[in-house]
Amino acid sequence: MEDKPLMLDSLDGYQFEELIAKIMKKKGYENIRVTPKSKDGGKDIVMENPEGDIILVECKHQNFVGRPVIQKLQGAMNHEEEKHSEKEVKGIIVTSGSFSKEAIDYNKEIGQDIELIDGKKLRILCKELNVVILNGKVQILTNKSFRDINEKESKDLAQKGYSKIYWGKKHTPTIKANLEFNPACFIKYNVDFDTHTSVGCIDNYSDSGEIIIDGITGKDLDEDATEFFFSGRIDTEEIKDSNEQKKTPFEFTENDIEEHAINHIMGEHTHEVSYTGNNNVSYSKTCIPKRRDIDIKQFFPVYLPIWTNEIEIMKQKYKQEFYVKGNNQFYIEDDLKKCKICEREKDDYRDMSICPECGRVVCHSHVKIDYLDKETPICEIHAKPLQLWIQNKYFAKKENLKEYKEWWESQNFFQKLYEDKIAFGLSIGGVILFLFILFSIIGH
Repeated sequence: MEDKPLMLDSLDGYQFEELIAKIMKKKGYENIRVTPKSKDGGKDIVMENPEGDIILVECKHQNFVGRPVIQKLQGAMNHEEEKHSEKEVKGIIVTSGSFSKEAIDYNKEIGQDIELIDGKKLRILCKELNVVILNGKVQILTNKSFRDINEKESKDLAQKGYSKIYWGKKHTPTIKANLEFNPACFIKYNVDFDTHTSVGCIDNYSDSGEIIIDGITGKDLDEDATEFFFSGRIDTEEIKDSNEQKKTPFEFTENDIEEHAINHIMGEHTHEVSYTGNNNVSYSKTCIPKRRDIDIKQFFPVYLPIWTNEIEIMKQKYKQEFYVKGNNQFYIEDDLKKCKICEREKDDYRDMSICPECGRVVCHSHVKIDYLDKETPICEIHAKPLQLWIQNKYFAKKENLKEYKEWWESQNFFQKLYEDKIAFGLSIGGVILFLFILFSIIGH
């Protein structure tokens, strides 16, 4: 099995170079740059090892590689040593096929630091790096996730939030917790390019950034979620065998994700520049980075733990869905902060109340407090109103409504007027208006 060649027939020479660049990045090389198709100067990839040495790589997607290829790379290395005398320069030749005996013997004779990687060694290297290539594309394989919590901790989070809701401690909710692992790719990048016109360089642009791409949809995570995951330490752990079935596989290859990322980065860093031409006329130029101007510094596949709490209060159902990163959570959805009547979401559980009759979570605008006991909440749907003359009083309990009604009916006119604050206020206002008019007449 290991002796079979990699199935790379679908790749052209340039795609093979891109593939080798990805493999080298996984092997730990840095500052990797694929040279332009023309004028490559005898090397297809320029990179550095962790020690800072310059490594020139020549890629040959062909059956046999002979001595001339080694001689060409040898010349490129000599030229690079002249330019960077303070650094060591090494070489690698990678082929999907094999090297001729003459090439191997010549490489031994020259004594220069050139590593030869044929198709067989390339396959072994891919196995060591856990790289799977199908139809020329690198498949994404990982068993790492952000540090997770357990089922009890997920339920405790729901219970802790619920207990902050007014009257929440009076009822015990039923909570079911479910875990899923969603695939994603973390990408850090640099962008560096100049824009030239007939007047010369009009813009020198350099920036860096980071994005997270969903491995199921192929779309970017929103800005808040991206900030949540990139902030602080990135602690990962291996997903347990017992949770293997909770992993959703990647729908895209590494090539697909990187293609999307590059398109995103090109759009994100396209900008307008104003400049003055030789004729002293002002112009505007759209500066667009090219693919070669983008350096993917880190490509990190990982699973994002997503917990879903299903909460039942009486017959009302609520859902919480949140990402986990260690002891931190980012809520995608939290129905315990959303009013069951107006659907508006609040920032704090303390802004909500539980209706003891139906289990609805409601905001301040849609809750009434029992007028008699001054503490029991009731949603406006189940509030029991009693209209006085103008004002309504609301009650959570029928017995409180009955008791208050009996008391009201036993009061005299002035006591009833004072109890109906709206009628009382209008009466006072009417008296003041009457006196004002009266004094105005007397004054004339």
